Amino acid sequence: MNQAVQVFQCNDCLVVVKGKVNAITVDTCKKTSIVFDDLVSSMEFINCDRIQAQCMGKCPTISVDKTDGAQLFLCKDALDVQIFSSKSSEINVSVPQASGDYVEFAVPEQFKTTWTGKGIHTECVDKM
Repeated sequence: MNQAVQVFQCNDCLVVVKGKVNAITVDTCKKTSIVFDDLVSSMEFINCDRIQAQCMGKCPTISVDKTDGAQLFLCKDALDVQIFSSKSSEINVSVPQASGDYVEFAVPEQFKTTWTGKGIHTECVDKM
């Protein structure tokens, strides 16, 4: 539970992390999949391309930074996760339904910011 896992420069790999760990960082990986049980703090992807992650237990935070093509699979225990993304594209989150099937949702990539007279207001853009 006090241990952190770092995965660095893996290509075409499957990484399985058993048990509860503090954090997992996946850095500069391509076509890599990671399956993990429980996290105390966070799962982080940095500079990755075409990655997949499957959470089998609790996961409070997922961070996706400078990553293209992220597929995140959540279990029912991880539905309260907070996902932070920056400088990333093609992020999809799959959540389980009562039937056992997964439903996929895309994380917005485009935003519209306007001046309100007192400050700025930013909202995601669904359609152009």
